[in-house]
Amino acid sequence: MPRVAALTSLRFFAALWVLVFHLRIHLGAPLPFALERLVQAGPLAMTFFFVLSGFILVVASQGAEPWVDYRAYAWRRLARIYPVYLAYLLLFWLGIGFAGDLGGRPLRAGVMLGFADLTLTGAWFPQLFLGGFGRDGTWSLSAEVFFYALFPLILFHARGWSDVALRRAVGWSVVMASLAPILGHYLPPAGAVAETVYYSLPIFRLPEFCAGVFYAIWVLRDPARIPSGRWTAAAFLGLTLFLCFAAHALPYAGNDVVLVPVLLLAFAYFLKPSAGWVARLLSTRALVFCGEISFSVYLVQIFTINLYKQHAAGWLGGAPGCFAMTLALAAGLHLAIEKPARAWMLAKNPS
Repeated sequence: MPRVAALTSLRFFAALWVLVFHLRIHLGAPLPFALERLVQAGPLAMTFFFVLSGFILVVASQGAEPWVDYRAYAWRRLARIYPVYLAYLLLFWLGIGFAGDLGGRPLRAGVMLGFADLTLTGAWFPQLFLGGFGRDGTWSLSAEVFFYALFPLILFHARGWSDVALRRAVGWSVVMASLAPILGHYLPPAGAVAETVYYSLPIFRLPEFCAGVFYAIWVLRDPARIPSGRWTAAAFLGLTLFLCFAAHALPYAGNDVVLVPVLLLAFAYFLKPSAGWVARLLSTRALVFCGEISFSVYLVQIFTINLYKQHAAGWLGGAPGCFAMTLALAAGLHLAIEKPARAWMLAKNPS
């Protein structure tokens, strides 16, 4: 489907944003002012992924009712993320290590950590985020699993809402996505709860996913609601200026008050059948392939950056070498494991 192809390609640029951010803080040097601000805003790419997940699931569910055969729906979602995640997990355990100090009860702690890893429930435990040993980035997959579980229920109810109710739901989703991190940051005593709690706990990121669901339902009811290229370009330019000059003043997820509305406009624009040259460029086979490996890029960079940190930044070319290694390894994992394993699982669909 051409309109989905452009959205697939966009995932690659969001994954690169995260990769470059991590390379900058772990292996890189300060950049010129505007570029430094844009790179330091890399964690905002997680909002991109969560909003797009809700949006694209609605697009993919047109004419379907995932709640009718929930088992088959859940299997398809599992096939989407778990094979390459498991491959990454084993790679990290073998190449970097399983854990650090496991305390006075190492066997119990190790079993609990392994259980959280294998079941993708780690995001519910803030002590695991930024705990190292491969868990720094997998929290987002844990959040996605939570969203996937709730999606059929959310879709079932939202499809019956009026247009006015959907618009209000989008607005409230944006407010709720922004409110918790902002209040948590400024309410006294300041810093009593770490920002990572509001950043990584799935319940705090759920409004972003819901905003994508509600807006997609509203837009798809009437193609005339799809924004024009000019409006989308103007919104994107405004967002770029915001990221350069204002985003640093708010906690990461607090920027959703600006970021989520712009993302919704951009995603909707690429549903336009006659979208312009940007959509055509993003729909080329090369960029679609890059989008297809974006999930592997997001996972692999946790491994490669830790590998480079262990052997000093200058190893095999420092940050540029790590960048190239990440893309190459991600493409290999996608072709050798992610794609064939997903096809195999889908062929075994339990329905």
